[in-house]
Amino acid sequence: MKVGLMSIRFKMTFLLLVLFIVSLSNSILTFKLEGYSEEKLNWINHTNQVLKISEQFLSSMKDTETGQRGYLLTSDSSYLEPYHRGVIEAKQYLSELMSLTLDSPQQQSFMLNVEKLMNEKFEELAETITLVHDEKDQEALLIVKKNRGKKLMDQIRSKIISFNNRELILLEKRKGDFREGRAQITTLIFVETLLLISLSFITISFLRRSFFSPLKLLLQSTRKIKSGEKVEVDDILSKDEMGNLLSTFYAMSQSVAQREKDLDYKAHHDELTGLKNRTTLIDEINKSIEYSALSGENLAVLYIDLNEFKTINDTLGHDSGDLILKETALRLNSSVRSSDMVFRVGGDEFIVLAKNIGSIENVKRLIGNIIHSFQSPIVIQGKPKEFSISLGAAILPKDSNDSEEIIHFADIAMFSAKRDESTYAKIFNKDMLKRSSDFK
Repeated sequence: MKVGLMSIRFKMTFLLLVLFIVSLSNSILTFKLEGYSEEKLNWINHTNQVLKISEQFLSSMKDTETGQRGYLLTSDSSYLEPYHRGVIEAKQYLSELMSLTLDSPQQQSFMLNVEKLMNEKFEELAETITLVHDEKDQEALLIVKKNRGKKLMDQIRSKIISFNNRELILLEKRKGDFREGRAQITTLIFVETLLLISLSFITISFLRRSFFSPLKLLLQSTRKIKSGEKVEVDDILSKDEMGNLLSTFYAMSQSVAQREKDLDYKAHHDELTGLKNRTTLIDEINKSIEYSALSGENLAVLYIDLNEFKTINDTLGHDSGDLILKETALRLNSSVRSSDMVFRVGGDEFIVLAKNIGSIENVKRLIGNIIHSFQSPIVIQGKPKEFSISLGAAILPKDSNDSEEIIHFADIAMFSAKRDESTYAKIFNKDMLKRSSDFK
């Protein structure tokens, strides 16, 4: 009897020791997985911050051009306010980008080139403004028509695009490293599970209670699934140590899978509005272009910019600005069709990818729906506040079959609508290219 009791105690002690070791090992591995996930999230946040600031930098450069054009056209010194503000902000954002990429010599090289091009651009802008101030409008116009400023801006955009693409490549490489590390840890967990099962064979009674019983529960759960009944985790696990262990593995697996899903979502969506971000825009347009080539369907890209957003943001505060951006996302989603896609691509810039638009009338109808959705004011700080948009549209394949170019054309049409006080929206035509290049 004593031998039997000692044997039972030995087996129970051995089993508890094994369970303790496995539990401790699982805790360590789970901690490592969480560390990998936290590091991955930091990478994503860093990349998103870099992409956001690079967009703000380009927006500030655009403000300097806007101010310069307005002053050259009207000689009204009030247009110089966005020019001076844009110069200050562009230098500030460039400095932030330099700071964020100190660990990457190649990215630093990109930024040094951008800084050189930016300074050259600012020198030309300042020269034309000085000439107009001195009433030498024709000399200023001759400098503009040489197109050097446009070439400098195109080079800056190209450098920023290459800079952003490298950031995304670095992010994908780090995601690959994360997946590789997670695979190694998952393999260790699997090996430990096999070891635990092997050790469980020491006690036949434990085997019967903790191995065959879960199989029986699994068969019962399979019958439930066939009959359409819902199966919970508790339905397929026994109520003992092995069941708890398997339940822990299951919960950990679900947690890791959900964490990976959440990280992937954050990498491809704007955190404030929940819309897809610029990371997925080009891929979505290219996929739509490929499908359109096979089906013969037309596509439209709508470039949307909030009017006076910087003024609202500066006077009412960033919380009010965030509220307007969220409301803009809601109104755009409610006014487009279910097949259309809405992206936030910059601070106050949005893009709608409209698929299978058919005729030009359908594009106009969609534009009308969007413009109409912004007619009602938004309540900010207890008071109604009017806000509006400027919209430019370009059509594939009529205007272009290149994703980058079609976005550029839609941007040109949007800027044309912004300059025209008689309308909120315009559809791109080739004549806009000439008018756009006169003051770039």
